[in-house]
Amino acid sequence: MTTTPQDRRSPAPKTAAKPRATKAAAKPAAKPAEEKAELTPSELIELEQEQKELRRELLAELPTLRPAITFRMRHRNDFQNLLLDAAKSGAFDEDTDGPLVFDETSKDDIERLQKLNEFIACIDEWAEGIADDPAAYDKWSQGKTHDHFMALFMEYRDALGE
Repeated sequence: MTTTPQDRRSPAPKTAAKPRATKAAAKPAAKPAEEKAELTPSELIELEQEQKELRRELLAELPTLRPAITFRMRHRNDFQNLLLDAAKSGAFDEDTDGPLVFDETSKDDIERLQKLNEFIACIDEWAEGIADDPAAYDKWSQGKTHDHFMALFMEYRDALGE
């Protein structure tokens, strides 16, 4: 699993954060874009299955949340606005399918990391709002990493077809 800014305690100037909000975000190891283009259809299917398995592992103990199929317009709009706000803020401007790397001595990278952190916090707040038991969700969310919240976001993104 990729190290998050909160998990890393070394004095190294670069910090790895979570993958960008794409279907490839929560995966064990990213392949460079040129390598992905060379994958066979069966390798692409295998990679997608690995990603889904990792998401299942990350969300294994997640309390029950409202299924996407039962969303009212407000839930759908709030979810879409999460993605739109992240895109507008530039949180995912780096063109990579691998882990985002932030140089904590770079003002631009610090700003991007702050935007990513805000996006993750918004996912957490949004999910609490669709939890059947907000207290159980609150307990589950404590101590989780960017990976957990990106996996949650991706599950709903896929379910909603966003």
